[in-house]
Amino acid sequence: MNVCRCRVLWTLAAVVVLAGSTSIPAVAQQEPIYAVYDGFLVTEEGLHVLAFAYFSHNFEPITIPVGPGNVFDTDPVDRMQPTHFLPGHHRFQCVMVMGPDFDGGLRWTVDHAGVSTTTSADMLQYNWEFEERSVRNVLRDVEPAEAPRGVCLNRSPTVRFLGLRNGPDGAPAEVAAPLGVELKLFGSVSDEGLPRAATLVTEWRMLTGPGTVTFSAPDEPRTLASFDEPGVYELELWASDGEREGRNQVAVTVSPAP
Repeated sequence: MNVCRCRVLWTLAAVVVLAGSTSIPAVAQQEPIYAVYDGFLVTEEGLHVLAFAYFSHNFEPITIPVGPGNVFDTDPVDRMQPTHFLPGHHRFQCVMVMGPDFDGGLRWTVDHAGVSTTTSADMLQYNWEFEERSVRNVLRDVEPAEAPRGVCLNRSPTVRFLGLRNGPDGAPAEVAAPLGVELKLFGSVSDEGLPRAATLVTEWRMLTGPGTVTFSAPDEPRTLASFDEPGVYELELWASDGEREGRNQVAVTVSPAP
């Protein structure tokens, strides 16, 4: 689908929090959570695709149900916006399609720790239009002409490997390890939290290889991998939110033990 009008919006990078839960004093959870307007694009058919973000200064996830502390200002007030807020900055957490007659009158308010924040009222100003890279992120798993209007859309989990880059044309990332040494695999999985009642699950799998692979934590994004034979293995980190799936592969070259 062709998309028109793209400009720079926001340079704040998204941070995915995957670390295990740690003991944090209760006072550390009484920090603000900021609702943020990511920006918009307009398709050739005149449809408006909006995106909202948030960032939380808390050290652990915070749940804010739909209500006075988590609401849109026009009916319906519940537009399937996030209710589970992870630590850090998270872009594209609510991607929404509006019709050609949308006038920009839609704001999201989040209230936590005595601080209430509301997204921009000037939604359709030129400086909020997405640049090309953001357009690709916003339209991932989204076909605006077929999407329901006015609600946050469920998109597949995003699966990445920290410190590794995929090769050209989507080729798997590559890493090397000697036989007999556990390989640290730092995967990351992020999702916007839809469907709300579902649980995000992850799993490591071996797709190909000359031997077998043992994962220390096969159902966690971060794991240790042990190989019993030298050669090239292709591994996959898979994730599901109950409706949609995401996956990514990494190629591991295991050299003979010295």
